[in-house]
Amino acid sequence: MKAKSIDEAKSLAKGKSIETQYKDEAIYIIYCSRTKYFYVDTDSLIRLWERLIGYYENGIYTAEKQYS
Repeated sequence: MKAKSIDEAKSLAKGKSIETQYKDEAIYIIYCSRTKYFYVDTDSLIRLWERLIGYYENGIYTAEKQYS
């Protein structure tokens, strides 16, 4: 799923994370600097994107640490 803002992406990820199909799976929010979009996905696309924002698991958001 594609979103223009982080808040929209968080909303999509939270909704997806409480579906029974994705129970006990992390739902990732990924930002692509080339397209300027946030993407919501399970770990299948995680290696293809540049920056991990955070993830939802069972409706609970966990922010990833920012590395410098």
